[in-house]
Amino acid sequence: MLKKILRKAINLTRSKQDAEIAFWRNEIKRYQKWFKGDLSPLYKTPSPKDSQKEKATTLKDASILTWHKLHQEVKYLEALALKPDAFQNMKLLDVGSGPMPSATCFKGCRLYCLEPLLPKYLEIGFPLHYYENVTFIHGKSEKIPVENGFFDAVISVNAIDHVDNIRETAAEIRRVLKKGGLLRMHVHYHPATKCEPISFDDDFFQELFGWCLNLSKVEIPKQNYSTTLPDKENFVLWSNF
Repeated sequence: MLKKILRKAINLTRSKQDAEIAFWRNEIKRYQKWFKGDLSPLYKTPSPKDSQKEKATTLKDASILTWHKLHQEVKYLEALALKPDAFQNMKLLDVGSGPMPSATCFKGCRLYCLEPLLPKYLEIGFPLHYYENVTFIHGKSEKIPVENGFFDAVISVNAIDHVDNIRETAAEIRRVLKKGGLLRMHVHYHPATKCEPISFDDDFFQELFGWCLNLSKVEIPKQNYSTTLPDKENFVLWSNF
Protein backbone atom coordinates (compact mmCIF):
# COMPACT_ATOMS: atom_id res chain seq x y z
CA MET A 1 0.00 0.00 0.00
CA LEU A 2 2.81 2.41 0.97
CA LYS A 3 4.70 1.67 -2.27
CA LYS A 4 1.54 2.42 -4.26
CA ILE A 5 1.09 5.77 -2.47
CA LEU A 6 4.75 6.69 -3.03
CA ARG A 7 4.55 5.70 -6.70
CA LYS A 8 1.46 7.88 -7.16
CA ALA A 9 3.19 10.83 -5.49
CA ILE A 10 6.25 10.44 -7.75
CA ASN A 11 4.07 10.25 -10.86
CA LEU A 12 2.16 13.39 -9.84
CA THR A 13 5.45 15.26 -9.27
CA ARG A 14 6.78 14.19 -12.66
CA SER A 15 3.53 15.17 -14.34
CA LYS A 16 3.68 18.61 -12.71
CA GLN A 17 7.30 19.12 -13.72
CA ASP A 18 6.64 17.97 -17.29
CA ALA A 19 3.81 20.48 -17.56
CA GLU A 20 6.04 23.28 -16.27
CA ILE A 21 8.85 22.45 -18.71
CA ALA A 22 6.39 22.31 -21.62
CA PHE A 23 5.13 25.75 -20.61
CA TRP A 24 8.65 27.22 -20.52
CA ARG A 25 9.64 25.66 -23.86
CA ASN A 26 6.74 27.48 -25.44
CA GLU A 27 7.63 30.70 -23.62
CA ILE A 28 11.12 30.69 -25.17
CA LYS A 29 9.52 30.63 -28.63
CA ARG A 30 7.25 33.51 -27.64
CA TYR A 31 10.17 35.56 -26.29
CA GLN A 32 11.88 35.33 -29.66
CA LYS A 33 8.76 36.47 -31.51
CA TRP A 34 8.37 39.32 -29.01
CA PHE A 35 12.03 40.29 -29.43
CA LYS A 36 11.62 40.51 -33.23
CA GLY A 37 8.38 42.48 -32.95
CA ASP A 38 6.18 39.66 -34.25
CA LEU A 39 4.35 39.33 -30.92
CA SER A 40 3.67 42.59 -29.14
CA PRO A 41 2.81 43.18 -26.45
CA LEU A 42 3.63 40.00 -24.53
CA TYR A 43 2.09 40.01 -21.04
CA LYS A 44 1.52 43.75 -21.50
CA THR A 45 5.19 44.43 -22.29
CA PRO A 46 5.83 46.00 -25.74
CA SER A 47 8.51 44.55 -27.99
CA PRO A 48 11.90 46.14 -27.31
CA LYS A 49 13.40 49.00 -29.25
CA ASP A 50 16.82 48.28 -30.72
CA SER A 51 18.42 50.36 -27.96
CA GLN A 52 16.76 48.16 -25.33
CA LYS A 53 17.89 44.83 -26.71
CA GLU A 54 20.47 42.88 -24.73
CA LYS A 55 23.39 41.47 -26.69
CA ALA A 56 24.12 37.75 -26.79
CA THR A 57 25.56 35.14 -29.14
CA THR A 58 22.17 33.83 -30.28
CA LEU A 59 18.71 35.24 -30.94
CA LYS A 60 17.31 32.94 -28.25
CA ASP A 61 19.71 34.17 -25.58
CA ALA A 62 19.30 37.83 -26.53
CA SER A 63 15.52 37.43 -26.40
CA ILE A 64 15.54 35.84 -22.94
CA LEU A 65 18.03 38.34 -21.51
CA THR A 66 16.02 41.26 -22.86
CA TRP A 67 12.77 39.82 -21.48
CA HIS A 68 14.47 39.39 -18.11
CA LYS A 69 15.53 43.04 -18.07
CA LEU A 70 12.38 44.68 -19.43
CA HIS A 71 9.71 42.44 -17.92
CA GLN A 72 10.89 40.17 -15.12
CA GLU A 73 12.86 42.72 -13.10
CA VAL A 74 10.05 45.27 -13.39
CA LYS A 75 7.51 42.61 -12.45
CA TYR A 76 9.41 41.66 -9.27
CA LEU A 77 9.67 45.24 -8.06
CA GLU A 78 5.95 45.75 -8.62
CA ALA A 79 4.87 42.39 -7.20
CA LEU A 80 6.85 42.91 -3.99
CA ALA A 81 6.19 46.68 -3.85
CA LEU A 82 9.83 47.42 -3.10
CA LYS A 83 12.63 49.68 -4.31
CA PRO A 84 15.85 48.28 -5.81
CA ASP A 85 17.84 49.00 -2.63
CA ALA A 86 15.45 47.12 -0.30
CA PHE A 87 17.99 44.38 0.52
CA GLN A 88 21.22 46.37 0.50
CA ASN A 89 24.16 44.40 1.99
CA MET A 90 21.96 41.36 2.70
CA LYS A 91 22.02 37.70 1.71
CA LEU A 92 18.72 37.29 -0.15
CA LEU A 93 17.00 34.01 -1.04
CA ASP A 94 14.42 33.82 -3.82
CA VAL A 95 12.36 30.65 -3.28
CA GLY A 96 11.19 29.15 -6.58
CA SER A 97 13.05 31.61 -8.77
CA GLY A 98 12.15 29.83 -12.02
CA PRO A 99 14.30 29.92 -15.16
CA MET A 100 15.50 33.53 -14.71
CA PRO A 101 17.01 35.30 -11.65
CA SER A 102 14.41 38.07 -11.63
CA ALA A 103 15.50 39.28 -8.19
CA THR A 104 18.57 40.84 -9.85
CA CYS A 105 16.32 43.92 -9.72
CA PHE A 106 17.53 44.28 -6.11
CA LYS A 107 20.90 45.97 -6.02
CA GLY A 108 23.72 45.70 -3.52
CA CYS A 109 22.70 42.31 -2.13
CA ARG A 110 24.05 38.79 -2.51
CA LEU A 111 21.33 36.93 -4.42
CA TYR A 112 20.65 33.20 -4.09
CA CYS A 113 18.07 31.58 -6.39
CA LEU A 114 16.55 28.29 -5.24
CA GLU A 115 14.97 26.19 -7.98
CA PRO A 116 14.41 22.40 -8.26
CA LEU A 117 14.22 22.44 -12.08
CA LEU A 118 17.51 24.24 -12.81
CA PRO A 119 19.06 21.39 -14.88
CA LYS A 120 15.90 21.13 -16.97
CA TYR A 121 15.85 24.88 -17.57
CA LEU A 122 19.44 24.72 -18.77
CA GLU A 123 18.58 21.74 -20.97
CA ILE A 124 15.77 23.60 -22.77
CA GLY A 125 17.93 26.64 -23.35
CA PHE A 126 17.74 29.22 -20.57
CA PRO A 127 21.14 31.02 -20.52
CA LEU A 128 21.86 31.17 -16.80
CA HIS A 129 25.60 31.52 -17.44
CA TYR A 130 25.15 35.19 -18.37
CA TYR A 131 24.17 36.30 -14.88
CA GLU A 132 27.02 37.45 -12.65
CA ASN A 133 26.91 37.71 -8.85
CA VAL A 134 24.04 35.22 -8.60
CA THR A 135 24.30 31.90 -6.77
CA PHE A 136 21.96 29.31 -8.26
CA ILE A 137 20.93 26.58 -5.84
CA HIS A 138 19.63 23.37 -7.39
CA GLY A 139 17.36 22.11 -4.65
CA LYS A 140 13.84 21.76 -3.36
CA SER A 141 12.19 24.17 -0.97
CA GLU A 142 11.39 21.21 1.29
CA LYS A 143 15.13 20.69 1.92
CA ILE A 144 17.18 23.84 1.33
CA PRO A 145 20.91 22.95 1.29
CA VAL A 146 22.21 25.73 3.57
CA GLU A 147 22.81 26.05 7.30
CA ASN A 148 20.38 27.46 9.84
CA GLY A 149 19.86 31.23 9.79
CA PHE A 150 21.93 31.70 6.63
CA PHE A 151 19.75 34.36 4.95
CA ASP A 152 18.97 37.91 6.00
CA ALA A 153 15.87 37.97 3.82
CA VAL A 154 13.62 35.54 1.93
CA ILE A 155 11.28 36.41 -0.93
CA SER A 156 8.99 34.48 -3.23
CA VAL A 157 6.92 35.70 -6.16
CA ASN A 158 3.97 33.57 -7.25
CA ALA A 159 5.92 30.37 -6.59
CA ILE A 160 5.09 28.67 -3.30
CA ASP A 161 1.83 27.31 -4.72
CA HIS A 162 4.03 25.17 -7.02
CA VAL A 163 5.88 23.25 -4.30
CA ASP A 164 5.41 19.57 -3.51
CA ASN A 165 4.99 19.94 0.27
CA ILE A 166 4.04 23.38 1.55
CA ARG A 167 4.33 22.51 5.26
CA GLU A 168 7.90 21.29 4.84
CA THR A 169 8.64 24.36 2.71
CA ALA A 170 7.36 26.73 5.39
CA ALA A 171 9.44 24.95 8.04
CA GLU A 172 12.58 25.16 5.89
CA ILE A 173 12.09 28.86 5.21
CA ARG A 174 11.83 29.38 8.96
CA ARG A 175 15.03 27.40 9.48
CA VAL A 176 17.21 29.21 6.92
CA LEU A 177 15.96 32.73 7.72
CA LYS A 178 17.95 34.35 10.51
CA LYS A 179 16.11 35.47 13.65
CA GLY A 180 14.48 38.81 12.93
CA GLY A 181 15.09 38.39 9.20
CA LEU A 182 12.90 39.83 6.47
CA LEU A 183 10.15 37.80 4.81
CA ARG A 184 8.09 39.00 1.85
CA MET A 185 5.90 36.81 -0.36
CA HIS A 186 3.68 37.54 -3.32
CA VAL A 187 1.06 34.76 -3.25
CA HIS A 188 -1.54 33.77 -5.84
CA TYR A 189 -4.82 32.62 -4.28
CA HIS A 190 -6.52 30.31 -6.80
CA PRO A 191 -8.14 26.87 -7.22
CA ALA A 192 -5.62 24.05 -7.48
CA THR A 193 -4.15 23.17 -10.91
CA LYS A 194 -1.57 20.67 -12.16
CA CYS A 195 1.33 23.16 -12.08
CA GLU A 196 0.00 25.06 -9.06
CA PRO A 197 -1.49 22.38 -6.82
CA ILE A 198 -1.79 24.41 -3.59
CA SER A 199 -4.84 26.53 -2.91
CA PHE A 200 -4.21 29.30 -0.35
CA ASP A 201 -6.45 31.44 1.77
CA ASP A 202 -5.55 33.77 4.65
CA ASP A 203 -6.07 31.21 7.39
CA PHE A 204 -3.94 28.58 5.69
CA PHE A 205 -1.11 31.03 5.01
CA GLN A 206 -1.09 32.22 8.61
CA GLU A 207 -1.14 28.63 9.83
CA LEU A 208 2.03 27.97 7.81
CA PHE A 209 3.92 31.22 8.37
CA GLY A 210 2.47 32.50 11.65
CA TRP A 211 5.89 31.95 13.26
CA CYS A 212 7.08 35.09 11.47
CA LEU A 213 6.69 38.07 13.83
CA ASN A 214 4.91 41.17 12.51
CA LEU A 215 3.66 39.34 9.43
CA SER A 216 0.78 41.17 7.80
CA LYS A 217 -1.24 40.99 4.60
CA VAL A 218 -1.66 43.56 1.88
CA GLU A 219 -4.16 42.78 -0.86
CA ILE A 220 -3.02 44.04 -4.23
CA PRO A 221 -4.96 44.71 -7.44
CA LYS A 222 -6.19 41.80 -9.55
CA GLN A 223 -4.72 43.60 -12.52
CA ASN A 224 -0.95 44.01 -12.20
CA TYR A 225 2.05 44.52 -14.44
CA SER A 226 1.49 41.33 -16.41
CA THR A 227 -1.76 39.63 -15.38
CA THR A 228 -5.45 40.27 -14.82
CA LEU A 229 -7.07 37.68 -12.54
CA PRO A 230 -10.56 36.17 -12.74
CA ASP A 231 -13.13 37.00 -10.06
CA LYS A 232 -12.40 34.08 -7.72
CA GLU A 233 -8.63 34.65 -7.62
CA ASN A 234 -6.45 37.19 -5.82
CA PHE A 235 -2.87 38.31 -5.46
CA VAL A 236 -1.83 38.86 -1.85
CA LEU A 237 1.40 40.33 -0.52
CA TRP A 238 2.55 39.04 2.87
CA SER A 239 5.39 40.80 4.65
CA ASN A 240 6.93 41.45 8.05
CA PHE A 241 8.44 44.80 7.03
